[in-house]
Amino acid sequence: MAAAGTGTQALREAPLEPIRFRLVYDGAGPVHWCRRPDAFGLQDKAAVLHPGAAGPGGVLVFDFALQLKAQDTDAPVFTGDFAHGPPAARFLYLGWRDARGAFARRLKLPLAGIGWDAVRAARERRAPLVATLVDHHPRATSTGANVGGSRPVAWALP
Repeated sequence: MAAAGTGTQALREAPLEPIRFRLVYDGAGPVHWCRRPDAFGLQDKAAVLHPGAAGPGGVLVFDFALQLKAQDTDAPVFTGDFAHGPPAARFLYLGWRDARGAFARRLKLPLAGIGWDAVRAARERRAPLVATLVDHHPRATSTGANVGGSRPVAWALP
């Protein structure tokens, strides 16, 4: 039986075109990193950082797409170059590198809160799902290591 909402079963069975996303980063970056434009970005599966575009007010905007995995699940399962983690707990990585090229900090941004209704609405409206990460207070441990971790964001249509 189809989940709530017309067309959800069809989305599960035939993923078709990718789902577009827009991540807006409004932040200062970590305490310690090399501060080069190529040292910050959305991380793909090959650990390459893809830089964002300058947005209004000094934010960085990352536009990207993910595919849907065709399977009958309660929640969408996203795949693609930027989808990391196990199917039930996919996330994005924002990463910063230090002067040696090692990761200075990575933040996990969960995709788990996105439901079938949001996916269907994004397709119908031909609009990206958008989230903003506000990160104005970077922290470091007493040993000088940047504090990373998971940061919840709310994905919604604009």
